[in-house]
Amino acid sequence: MSDQSSKITAAINSLTNQQIIRKFKLNHGLILTGYNIRSSIQAVVIEEDCKLKKGLYKEQPLVFTYINPEVNETPDTCINFPVFEINYNGNLLKSFLEFSGDEKELHELYGQSLARKFVAGGQLFIKDFNSATQAQQSVLKFYLFCVYNSFKYSTEIQFSNLFKLNLLPKIETMDGEKLDTHEKLVNWMNNLYLKLNVCIIFYDNLIPISKLNNTTINDLETFNDKRWSGFSNFKENESLEEWVGDAMNDNLMSWASDFNLFQGLIINKNDEIEVSKKIPVDIIKIPKVNPTNTSYMKNIKPSTKLEFALISNNIFSINNLSNFPFTNDSHKSYEGYNHVLVKCEKYEIHLNTDIIKPTKEFEQVIEKALNSMKPLKALQDVFNEYGHLFPRKIILGILLKNISSNISSSITLDDVNDVNKILESLDNLNISYLLTQKGRVIERNDLTNWNNNTNNNLEIIEFSDIIPLYQILDEKKRNKINEILEKFNNHNIIMTGMTKLEDLDNENIEHYKRIDLGSSLEDKDYEVFGSIISENNSKFEKLGEIYVNFGLYDFNGFYAIIKKVEETSINIAECYVSWIVIGKPSQLSVFSPKNRELQAKCIKESIKLQPNKRNYTIGTSFTLHEGYTVFVHANHSPINCEPNNIIKLVEWKENSINFQVESAYKLKSDTNDESLSESDSDHENNNCSVNEVNLRICILSTDYKSLKIDNDEERECSLDLIGYILIKENFNENLFNVNKNEVSFNIHDNKSVTNQPLDFQLKALKSNEEMINIETRSRLSDRISIENVS
Repeated sequence: MSDQSSKITAAINSLTNQQIIRKFKLNHGLILTGYNIRSSIQAVVIEEDCKLKKGLYKEQPLVFTYINPEVNETPDTCINFPVFEINYNGNLLKSFLEFSGDEKELHELYGQSLARKFVAGGQLFIKDFNSATQAQQSVLKFYLFCVYNSFKYSTEIQFSNLFKLNLLPKIETMDGEKLDTHEKLVNWMNNLYLKLNVCIIFYDNLIPISKLNNTTINDLETFNDKRWSGFSNFKENESLEEWVGDAMNDNLMSWASDFNLFQGLIINKNDEIEVSKKIPVDIIKIPKVNPTNTSYMKNIKPSTKLEFALISNNIFSINNLSNFPFTNDSHKSYEGYNHVLVKCEKYEIHLNTDIIKPTKEFEQVIEKALNSMKPLKALQDVFNEYGHLFPRKIILGILLKNISSNISSSITLDDVNDVNKILESLDNLNISYLLTQKGRVIERNDLTNWNNNTNNNLEIIEFSDIIPLYQILDEKKRNKINEILEKFNNHNIIMTGMTKLEDLDNENIEHYKRIDLGSSLEDKDYEVFGSIISENNSKFEKLGEIYVNFGLYDFNGFYAIIKKVEETSINIAECYVSWIVIGKPSQLSVFSPKNRELQAKCIKESIKLQPNKRNYTIGTSFTLHEGYTVFVHANHSPINCEPNNIIKLVEWKENSINFQVESAYKLKSDTNDESLSESDSDHENNNCSVNEVNLRICILSTDYKSLKIDNDEERECSLDLIGYILIKENFNENLFNVNKNEVSFNIHDNKSVTNQPLDFQLKALKSNEEMINIETRSRLSDRISIENVS
């Protein structure tokens, strides 16, 4: 006897005879109304004289199908779970023996029958079982069988969390309680077998009340009439094990456990296929399972290492991964062999997207990755764990193969469903043996026996209808991933920020402000645009008196080179620099989630400044529209970042923009009511004739009015504080550009307040007590203060 049976027996024996008789009213007659059975009003047998025997029920539960067809359009199935049996004898009550009423009164008081044998246990009713799909029936049979055995015999069984009871035919107790979760079913079984929360489910040796005319029921002849509680008619009955039958092995629940059916497929760095350790999907409908009996041969010769890996892992419908993101599409050639496959297909399992949904955990890690500053890497890490691919069709059966170099790849093998024809084809190819997926040798002459034993050796023989795993996500998340993939190689807003200049000395004219990004980039190929802004009554204003340029880009940040171009009472330490980083996420790896929806287009052009020439044109290949925002800055050389040229938008048309560029030096001089000396003017003209200006232009094709700020969760920055918004008021259909696909600039060269171009290389930068070492190619005539913020 098992430990569990011992516990149940001990619980049964702990009940006294009197407790059992009173609990179940065993000394009462039975009133039979259709399939309902209830105890009579009056007792029939003397309670104190009852001789009762009880014992553990040792047989299997019994299953009755098509019960009560006369009252149910879709007859239910009932499973009886007996726990213990009861036999008893006793003397009839004097009041019953002396009853003198008619038969109707007799039945009303004492019932129609008296039982001598009882079975106590529980019943489960399965609603609409016969209208369920074969897959649903098989899963439920296996489920119930496993739960029963786990309690009756203390069997440890791993249940798949994929299959919820609410996806299967409904289960109800005798009292109408719905057991629609695994926990409810387990709790019911626990109460039944361990707490003996039972009722009488079977009555045997029913004696008609009218036959009870002796003082003891033991003297009566044996009657074979019997009744089950809850139903009166049924079509078939069999043991639980017989009812489960082949579903014990051939069901989705056991296949899910044995074959990891609902997990993703990972392609590792070595082009090998692995099954993901984490399950990415929940089942919301029981998958469709189609039985099939198809046997055929196939000849495949992989041409790449990846194709070899796919074929070796039963993926035959893909020969490249160009349409599957987050995978390494290897094109390494493969001088391999022909794969002759003999396949016997038994079941097709269809996992269409309407029967699965992403797990909550999978959705959460995807959402976290999408909101990451490095989304592609974060997404890659997620799919490396949950899978890159997901098969929507899985074929079970048996696969045999022979890998040979002696078979021409031009040989085609027609699909056949005849073992004899397969044997004939093997003979023609001089193949005497085949290998199973586990490496077992199957001789040619044993192929017939192998084919007959397919059901006993099921395995996955093909993954088909394969999609990228992210396609199972909801439309919103799919679109976000597609947006990242589409934009990753294009210019985008990488990051935005507002940095307070509180550590700058207002007495200085020029400042070099270090700005750290907070997220390390993987490249230095990016551009920064921005402006100096001040805060007035919680509103920000763009300052024209203070100009900023950006340079000295590195992996972790850049410098803002700030210059006062006009006399101003504004304290620079109370201002902010508003900045935006533009680049390609594929190069930088960073791609902030806050402004990903904005489209950016960039123009880079180098021009030589000409004396007395203001207008310069840059060719474009796109049309401008109202609401677009334009950012622009100019450098004299890649190593000179001084803000010498102040560029302002004047007007625009569909395919061109007119900028006015003023000299910072000239503005400063005009402010002081001074004019350039002739020598200074000549110097300016000579200087500009040799100076090369690198124009950097970025255009946001959006009608958004502001940007979300990465280094301040609560703030947004209006786009017109950083760049110029194209509006109707500065639109000019007659703008002088001859070429419609041009951007026109009005550029004035200038002399910086240092009177010399600054060319420096940053050697070391420390805050507070540390020094900044700068090499210059020319002497500075004015003092320049360089500040850094830690």
